[in-house]
Amino acid sequence: MKRTFLFILLSFISIENYAQQTGQISGNLQLNSYFFLKDSTIGASGTPLYENYLSSAESWFNINYSIMGFTAGIRADFFHNSNLFNPLSSYSDQGLGNWFISKEVKNLKITAGHFYDQFGSGIVFRSYEDRGLGIDYSVLGLKLDYKINDHWKVKGFTGRQKNLFLTYKPIMKGLNLEGDIPVGKNLHLIPGLAYLNRTIDQENMNSIVSSINTYPLEQRFCPRYNVYVVSAYNTLNFKNVSWYAEYAYKTHEAMYNPLSVMEDKDGSVIYTSLSYSKKGFGITGQYKRTENFVLRTSPNESLLNGVLDYLPSLTKQNTMRLLSRYNAPSQYLGEQAYQGDVVLTPVKGYTISLNYSNVNDLTNKNLYQEIYADLEISKFKKFKPHVGLQTVTYNQEVYQNEPGVPVVKTMTPFIEATYKINKKKSLRTELQYLSSEQDYGSWAFGLLEFNIAPKFSFSVSDMYNVKPNPEKNPNKIHYYNFFFGFTQNASRFSISYVKQVEGYNCTGGVCRYEPAFSGVKLGINSTF
Repeated sequence: MKRTFLFILLSFISIENYAQQTGQISGNLQLNSYFFLKDSTIGASGTPLYENYLSSAESWFNINYSIMGFTAGIRADFFHNSNLFNPLSSYSDQGLGNWFISKEVKNLKITAGHFYDQFGSGIVFRSYEDRGLGIDYSVLGLKLDYKINDHWKVKGFTGRQKNLFLTYKPIMKGLNLEGDIPVGKNLHLIPGLAYLNRTIDQENMNSIVSSINTYPLEQRFCPRYNVYVVSAYNTLNFKNVSWYAEYAYKTHEAMYNPLSVMEDKDGSVIYTSLSYSKKGFGITGQYKRTENFVLRTSPNESLLNGVLDYLPSLTKQNTMRLLSRYNAPSQYLGEQAYQGDVVLTPVKGYTISLNYSNVNDLTNKNLYQEIYADLEISKFKKFKPHVGLQTVTYNQEVYQNEPGVPVVKTMTPFIEATYKINKKKSLRTELQYLSSEQDYGSWAFGLLEFNIAPKFSFSVSDMYNVKPNPEKNPNKIHYYNFFFGFTQNASRFSISYVKQVEGYNCTGGVCRYEPAFSGVKLGINSTF
């Protein structure tokens, strides 16, 4: 690793000395620092960070340089007493988290090192990063992108998925062909084919065989070193209509069933989305069926470790605090999900949004349902109100792996309003009330935010367990948040005092458990 870092650094220096005036350099810094203040009343205690270490930090510093068709980049990662990867423990290490060199040779682009990419919608392969969830699924290997002509392009790669500062041992190979074909005046097609092969290493295979050999004879099977995944997809655009459809199939491999027993099964995904839009009106419908589509570096990995693909969640992506409390992560073993969105503007200045989401397992047992409606009024020059209502049915036993708990049912009315004082100053407020008899019970949330563009931002909020469920927590508890942010050119600095209830942090159907937090958060984001 040190030799690789030195090689990349020397390459940068050599290129810069060769042509200082023609190259372009860019980069960014992200730093998160946490100071832990124990609060046993909310469960923020009992871990090494609250009892011993008391503080932690995570940072990523990235530099890219481009010249004469070459692009190179390096990123230094630092994790000091971080609970990003294991919420109940801490991790410390630092080193080269990402490096790459790429070169464009006419229609061919060659990339060596770490890279992020995806095939189609990502169902077969997606390599991406989400630092809030502790995810970095970059691939270390060689990737080729080739433009065949104006309508077709192909890309392929071979490599291993990153595992912190190392890599997982299994090898991946992928190929993706994609087109862009106009057909007549109003019809446009974007077809594609995707292929992925993952080969298990001997160490992982030995572990799989050892597990299978503990089963009764009638449950044993011969595991396979290779799994193959293929998909065909297409986007059809015709006037105001857009239709996306994809089918993916995964060959047999060893995988764990819900009872944590390995079975030899294949898998499949069907996903489609149909939308229509015109001035003042838009509607979208989506459907997805998943069966045994577990795709990881090996069956030995679990949770968010070693995931090779991305299954989109067909639920509304809410951002408000209480509306986003209960999310539905994609179920790789099996689910049927559908979602409908309607956005309409009956008169100028009034926008109505409606959403219905439903997720069942393959036996038609309901796992999640959301009904959502809101009204946004933009006709006033200085005042912009936004009101709505959300209801959720959430199978906590399945999504949070809590056997025997009842299904959570919520109703959450909300109002958000922004008042523009002048060209630079504005006030924004949020009021939400989540009514429920399950889990933690009912919540009230209030936020007041004051902004002075383009530099300052202040906010204060409280999430209050106004009617707690005595079976979960009998106490009425306030979860305060005080925030200050300052922006100077391309750098943003923030500090906040936070009390946060335990829950799940979700992005696009991928979720990470976060324990209760009490303390101070510092953040720095800077680009150049």
